Amino acid sequence: MSHMTATAAQRNFTTILDTVIRQGDTISIATDDGAAILVSQDEWYGMLETLYLQSIHGMKESILESKAVPLDECLDNVGWDIS
Repeated sequence: MSHMTATAAQRNFTTILDTVIRQGDTISIATDDGAAILVSQDEWYGMLETLYLQSIHGMKESILESKAVPLDECLDNVGWDIS
C-alpha cells in the first residue's frame, strides 16, 4: 500500500486513479485529521463479497473442505466431460 498526503493526492489525482484502477494498488491518503483508503471498484466489490461469504455460517469450513476434493471428482458430480 502506498501512502501520501492529501496535498500530494490532489496534485496527482488522475495518475493516482489510473494506478489504483489499472494496477490494483491501494493508497492511503492522510490529512491532519486522519486517513482514507483509495481502492478500485473491483477491489471494493471483492472485499464486500468476501465479507458476505464470511458472514454465512459454515461457509469457510465448506470452502476449506472442498479444496481437498480433486477437480475431476467435482465435474463427475455435475455430469461434465472435460476430456
